[in-house]
Amino acid sequence: MAPRLLMWPAAVVASIAALATLASATGPATSGAAATWQALLKLQTTASAMHTTAHPDDEHGGVLTMLSRRDGARIALLTLNRGESGDNAIGSQLFDGLGLIRTEELLVSNRYYGVDDQYFTTVIDYGFSKRLEEAFEKWGRDDVLRDVVRILRMNRPYVLISRFQGNERDGHGNHQTAGLITQLAFKAAADPGMFPEQIREGLRPWQALKVYIGGVRDNEDWTVRIDPGEFSPWIGDSYASFARLGLSFQRSQVGGRYNPQAGPAPGYYQRVGSVIGGSEREAGFFDGIDTSIRGVFRALRKPEPAGAGALLEPIDAAVRKAVTSFTLRDPSATVPGLAEGLAATRAALAALASADPDVRFVLEVKEQQFQNAINAALALDLTAIAQPEGIPDPAGPFAQFAAPPAMAAPVPDQTFEIRTRVTNRGAVPIELTDISLATDPGWTVKPGATSLQRLDANASSARGFTVTLADDAPLRSRPYFTRASVQESRYSLIDPSQFGRPASTPSAVAVVKYTVAGVPVEKRQVVHRREPKLPYGDAMRELRVVPALSLTVSPGHAVVPMSAPVKEVQLTVDLVNNHEGTIDGEVALDLPAGWSSTPERRPFTFQRGGERAAYPFTVTIPSLANRAYQVEAVATSRGRRYTEGYELIDHRDLELRYLYRPSTVQVRGLDVTTAPGLEIGYVMGVGDQVPAGIAQLGYRVTLLDAAGLATGDLSRFDAVVTGTRAYAVRDDLRTYNKRLLDYVNQGGNLIVLYNTQELIPARYAPFPGEHVQRSEEVSEEDSPVRILAPTAQVFTWPNRITQADFQGWVEQRGSKFWAAWDDAYTPMLETFDQGQEPQRGGWLQATYGKGTYTYFAYAFHRQLPYGVPGAYRLLANLLALGKSPGGPQ
Repeated sequence: MAPRLLMWPAAVVASIAALATLASATGPATSGAAATWQALLKLQTTASAMHTTAHPDDEHGGVLTMLSRRDGARIALLTLNRGESGDNAIGSQLFDGLGLIRTEELLVSNRYYGVDDQYFTTVIDYGFSKRLEEAFEKWGRDDVLRDVVRILRMNRPYVLISRFQGNERDGHGNHQTAGLITQLAFKAAADPGMFPEQIREGLRPWQALKVYIGGVRDNEDWTVRIDPGEFSPWIGDSYASFARLGLSFQRSQVGGRYNPQAGPAPGYYQRVGSVIGGSEREAGFFDGIDTSIRGVFRALRKPEPAGAGALLEPIDAAVRKAVTSFTLRDPSATVPGLAEGLAATRAALAALASADPDVRFVLEVKEQQFQNAINAALALDLTAIAQPEGIPDPAGPFAQFAAPPAMAAPVPDQTFEIRTRVTNRGAVPIELTDISLATDPGWTVKPGATSLQRLDANASSARGFTVTLADDAPLRSRPYFTRASVQESRYSLIDPSQFGRPASTPSAVAVVKYTVAGVPVEKRQVVHRREPKLPYGDAMRELRVVPALSLTVSPGHAVVPMSAPVKEVQLTVDLVNNHEGTIDGEVALDLPAGWSSTPERRPFTFQRGGERAAYPFTVTIPSLANRAYQVEAVATSRGRRYTEGYELIDHRDLELRYLYRPSTVQVRGLDVTTAPGLEIGYVMGVGDQVPAGIAQLGYRVTLLDAAGLATGDLSRFDAVVTGTRAYAVRDDLRTYNKRLLDYVNQGGNLIVLYNTQELIPARYAPFPGEHVQRSEEVSEEDSPVRILAPTAQVFTWPNRITQADFQGWVEQRGSKFWAAWDDAYTPMLETFDQGQEPQRGGWLQATYGKGTYTYFAYAFHRQLPYGVPGAYRLLANLLALGKSPGGPQ
């Protein structure tokens, strides 16, 4: 049967709609009337569903929102990977950094969808794929199935809802994998013989009751039709549009676009597995399942022991009492009924704990849901803010409104304070019993005095803690997953206990315990620190421990032409001090034998936390071969060596994350010849590292801003390059594009790198072509390549390009190939994925006036940062177009 939810007065429904629109910028309200009603919906049912997808943004957000915010189901979202190999519309981060961004974006979306639990497997997005077989080659069929089975046994949902079908209709090979593995895991998770090591670790087999696949059309064999276009009076919008608002925060993919739409938005799903049967047509995913609390044994297909009904019925009765007492003016009126329900749930747990572990799991979920509902109804406010040690409390009549001071992320050996404050904003009094901190090992916590008194309406109590970190305190700022190379397709787990989580668990959590109506309740809150983001106020950051010194080296990959008369590489060590107070030491490079650096070492001194300095080194190389060498930067201070650093992944509305890397550089001897002394203009798009790659060839690069495009002397450049997605994000490029075409017409060399459909050939290129929204790409980095114009200068000078130059590429060949083009263009290369027609629209070259126009969609922005030799040789030849062997340079 479908979830049975109690209704409430229409006037209240209409009034609460306004509250939902007053939610914070990154999610609906978590307390007050709207949040209380959401919590009450969850309490009325034991329904649970897991939605499975391949990447962030694949999810059927409207369906998730409807199931959670209308039906009250417990919702889990399983996303196979973090979208690491996608494109980034908001910055230069790619691969692992992009994965951290998309993880956080999805978590913001989930707050709108009403998702309770988000899971990821260990597999990594290796790029667009057209074949299911490629996913199994990269990931391992049993490895991805093992991960999904583990997550099912952890979350134990009643129903599985796959976004994808597991066949060619899904398109992307990752999508096909998600659809097929979901159906395989439906059976495998119930079999104790499948992955028995999980059983030995304490997990139990789990048989979901039904499994559905999405992507079914209305004229096909569907089982369930669900329409998230249905209007929700208490949200004030349809479930579909509310979900689209959440999706708009996945800005790295959708650029912040929000496209609400009123009216029907039906989706169709086919049941492809069931252990309880079912009719040909169902009204909903939970048809045939008794989702009432009283019916939990029937739902789980377990015999009900004598007396169980007498234990479960009071829970149902208490929920009905809470719903009946709900009012918009005073959500806390539900608290007496909720407290009764919590007490009844605990009584049932105690009596039925040994009856069946699956029933215990459901009741433990219900226990937490009751506590969530009580905290929401009371609008119980708990803050826990870290601040530097020794700062006195503010004085005066407005002291209570003073913000805690800012604090940087703490480091091992540091002492600081955490100040907590709890306020009861409901009309029902509570009795505080404890305020404490739950922390990682290595944290010594000394609590200050507090008064654990009764809190009436709008009353507060505070408690401070002095915290000292041990010198081996865990660095929870580090992701719990890592890989040694972007060529690896699965993460290794630094801490296997964190498996499946979006991020490492926080270092410190404030815990408040209290009683209401005589029933113990708990509320937890992650400890934060305050970081100024003026003029937009302050950002609250999760408190994460970082190393005292962080050092990174740029560039991460360097190339040195073997033909260069002087073989040098310029490296910069960026050192960040996180230690509060004076710290000194020195930075040096650990070099291959025979290499030297100027200077040999650099001393440093910092006076306070947050300071940073950049230390340039010139590395001299007496000789090198056509291979990679490693250089390591080392900082020493107070008897310790520091050999890693992090990049801050800091974007608006997202939690701050840290991408750790060893402080090493891969220096590659490169068999490349360059036309010397070229001047290059570069129009940066969304951000890439192509300009740094050009500079490593020995060329001077000028980044062109709006003024440079509008009035600058373009004729001084031997080549002008427009960067990744520049036509999508640079209004000035589109405005002054004619100046670039005039530059070509007068003899210039214009190279337009990978761009999305905002590059309209008929408008911005010298000759027409078709560049469609769903343009072709060649995702297999080892795809066969055929040179179509082998005698063209771009393949013969200054480097002779051969098949060897297309070996060792990273992640893909290229993307956003043109679909058709004028005869004035010459296609230069042909390549294709397995099963794909040969593609020639990735590199087109045309003579325009006295110059050359090139559209080059092969993925320089992915190859150059990783030192792919052939990409540098191709780049050198492209930049030399317009020059000639033996001619004037």
